[in-house]
Amino acid sequence: MIRVIRKFVGSLTGIRRHIFFLVLFLICVIALCLGIYAQFFYKYADTDPLMIGINIGSKKTAEEIAVLKSNFNSLFTNSLIINSEKIRVDKIEPSNNLVYTCYNLQNKDENYYDVNAQIPIININTDAAKDINAQIINEFYDIANNVMRKKEGSTIYTVNYAAFINDEIVSLVIKSSLKEEGKAEKVVVKTFNYSLREERSVTIMEIIEAKGTPKGEVQDIINQDIKTAYTNAKIIAAEYGVLYERDLDSDIYKIENTENFF
Repeated sequence: MIRVIRKFVGSLTGIRRHIFFLVLFLICVIALCLGIYAQFFYKYADTDPLMIGINIGSKKTAEEIAVLKSNFNSLFTNSLIINSEKIRVDKIEPSNNLVYTCYNLQNKDENYYDVNAQIPIININTDAAKDINAQIINEFYDIANNVMRKKEGSTIYTVNYAAFINDEIVSLVIKSSLKEEGKAEKVVVKTFNYSLREERSVTIMEIIEAKGTPKGEVQDIINQDIKTAYTNAKIIAAEYGVLYERDLDSDIYKIENTENFF
């Protein structure tokens, strides 16, 4: 191969030889520039399928998944993280982000309630987005107001959220905690996923297909986590005498019935 290259270069004379080395030099410069850009400036270098050795939907290690789980609660910073470019939509409030805190309810009565609710909306002027916002108000805003009207017992209610835009999909995750006097704490995690391109909500099956992950593989992970939760519950019950009996074969754990995802 080296001999062939040397023979080819040796056959070039005059202007052809100068053009050859000029083109070779330009190719090297362009390759170097692309390498520097991808390494330090390209924000999607870790997910772009054109990057060498990287694939969209690449599997995470068990250690990476464990870190994601342990850091779940730290996601809720009441902010929006954008990982997409050239987003153009008709906003309801032009001066605000695509997801922002619409209701900041902070009120406290030492005898009856303590409310700290950061309630977001999706700031997009479409019917589908407005339907999502109506659900958010019904699910979180109305509960916060009801708590602040209470005149018996003691109730603590908090709401926080995290929002992301990836591949033109808005994912909004809202977490609430309701602790009423004499009752166990109730934690709710609600998610909404909206396609900017198609102006509608998207399903988990569409997300799985877009990521290129086999449905069966996702189901296996869910089954494994449910079994782990059940095993842990049995260990706790052995000491404290309370066990939530899970039907591990219930349809509620099937991937096609999953409503909360992001």
